[in-house]
Amino acid sequence: MKRQEAPKQMPLRKSLAALALAICTLGATGCDNWLFDLKTPGALEESGDKKYRAGDYEGAIDDYEQLIERYPDIPRGYTRRSAARGKLGMNQEALKDVTKAIDIGTDDPWAYNNHAVLLLQSSGASPEHFEEALKSVSRAIDINSEIPKFYFNRSIIKYNMKDLDGAMTDLTRILELDENYSDALRQRGSLFAELGIVPSACADWKKASSLGDTQSTYYLQENAEVCK
Repeated sequence: MKRQEAPKQMPLRKSLAALALAICTLGATGCDNWLFDLKTPGALEESGDKKYRAGDYEGAIDDYEQLIERYPDIPRGYTRRSAARGKLGMNQEALKDVTKAIDIGTDDPWAYNNHAVLLLQSSGASPEHFEEALKSVSRAIDINSEIPKFYFNRSIIKYNMKDLDGAMTDLTRILELDENYSDALRQRGSLFAELGIVPSACADWKKASSLGDTQSTYYLQENAEVCK
């Protein structure tokens, strides 16, 4: 496609702030699965899960700690406590728990996704941490390739690693899974703009704006001359 002059003020989110909005630790829309599969038996699990759903994260942690004490080799206790700790902003502790679950052995894709996000939130954005985070979220996708949130997180990681083609591929894959995923539309539009592919940028922002994405509406307003 013919390159055009890039629109003004293209704030593609280069920082980890975008990643923070994408993860399932802070109660973002569509992140109900942060606690993973809650259908396992056991009174302690059920009690902790009930408290978690009610927003009593400290009470849930108490139950999960008892679960870990009794069954230290079962990863679910650590993934659940990690989830509750994440809700309380205890990112370092949450990272230790989800890392322990992975070390023990878990096939829960959310554990790997959350490991990637918590790693970058807690440990900083060094090249080594980006590489490790990329491996973790890619493992989540290997386990379950139908969850858009995983691709969104990976697209942000790839962008920060200067892999623009990889980021574009992941954002496009999200829209194959869910054509109305407004975050992906907005981010892909910004990436198109950075690459000078203006018509595609405007098209993505227009669709995201029609879905209620206020940031995309702002981009359109700022670039009204090129996004007619």
